[in-house]
Amino acid sequence: MSQGVAVGLDPAGNEPGVIVVPTSPVVPATGREARRRRLLQDSACLASGQIAALAAAAVVGLVSARWLGPGGRGELVLALAVASLLGPLAAVGVDSFIASRSRLEPEAPQASLAAVGLRVARWGGTALAAGTLAYGASLGLPVGVVMLGAAVALVRPTLAVLQAITIAHDRVASLGRVLAVSAVSQLIAVLALSLGGATVGDFVAASLVGLVVGCILLVRITGWPVAARRPVLDAACRRRVRRFGGKVVLGDALQTANYRLDVFVLAAFVPVSDVGVYAVAVTVVEILWQLPHALSRSLLPRISAGELHRAGVIRLSSVLAAGLVVVSAAGLALASWLTVPVLGGGYAAVPALLAILLPGVVAVGATKPLAAWTLSQGHPERNLRASGLGFAVVVVGDLLLIPRFGLAGAALASTLAYVVTAGAVLVPPRDEDRRPRPPGSRAGSPGDERRRGGG
Repeated sequence: MSQGVAVGLDPAGNEPGVIVVPTSPVVPATGREARRRRLLQDSACLASGQIAALAAAAVVGLVSARWLGPGGRGELVLALAVASLLGPLAAVGVDSFIASRSRLEPEAPQASLAAVGLRVARWGGTALAAGTLAYGASLGLPVGVVMLGAAVALVRPTLAVLQAITIAHDRVASLGRVLAVSAVSQLIAVLALSLGGATVGDFVAASLVGLVVGCILLVRITGWPVAARRPVLDAACRRRVRRFGGKVVLGDALQTANYRLDVFVLAAFVPVSDVGVYAVAVTVVEILWQLPHALSRSLLPRISAGELHRAGVIRLSSVLAAGLVVVSAAGLALASWLTVPVLGGGYAAVPALLAILLPGVVAVGATKPLAAWTLSQGHPERNLRASGLGFAVVVVGDLLLIPRFGLAGAALASTLAYVVTAGAVLVPPRDEDRRPRPPGSRAGSPGDERRRGGG
């Protein structure tokens, strides 16, 4: 095992804020086959963990609907609404900077960046918790449920930053295993807490258990920043982190809107039952997205280490696109065969909606590795522009197509937005920016940012 730098305190006291921990074996630069095998293993582990988390959430949702009834199910959704919608944004993009850039910032030790990220997560979690308390109180939800929902909101940003630290240390496979264990912990907690009769508080508490288990396991992998002194970043690095994080957060918000806006617009034009049908189709699509998402997260440490250039990422995207086409075709066939027998005749429109959604899903999924490459080059503004174009298309498409075509119009607007987003990601950068910066380079300096036209 090689030695890697993680956050914590060096037992020898040589460098405050740093601890040496075992990391994954270093792959020789000439071992192309070994690198490819490692990338596939990491992506498979992370995708499995993400799918396990999705499956656990789906099972909890179905069980809660059965045990709590419509009223209790609604309370559960509302208790976690603030954390679900705003949680990914609470770390204000510092988590993305840590995952994609920390190895390329010689002026910013990883321990300092990690400590800054966790401090931001504490503030973001506190804001989410306060929002949950205010929102729950305004709706008249039970006090115990609101308090548990606030605890979930408090923990979520910290978990996101710990995941980013894990990725920065090239422990992607470990992160996948942690996600799987966290999902299983949530399911076990639901069953244990509901033995005497299920309540809304039981399900919210189970979500909190899953998050806390994930945090504990990731702390064991990455260490914890226990340095007595305040982590110091120079002014230039602080500006880069803020600028980078702001663009990432805005891009993520627009991309989330791309994925969710159609549901809100649908609710204004179609019956609630139709919104439920559309939500099932979107859930199937989200499962398909786990593979490209896992691959793009696995690429971040490889690009930062200088193992991949843009041409190699494009080749990976081509292979991924072919794989997504095959998986989508198989998924559509299964949906056409199983939807009505399993879910009932009310969901008969799901396969047709999938047929409209899947081309766009394949397009945007296949370009996720390129979006990761762009992020690792320090140019989140390019992904922001792509998300902004997609958002504009989905807004116009929803307003024009949903009133006339209903569910099919929403699916078509989403597909058009996904295709436009993918096309914007594919636009090549300048020639001088096509290869990754080697670790320790100063290419991220403000002057270099201006020369390359970066943010």
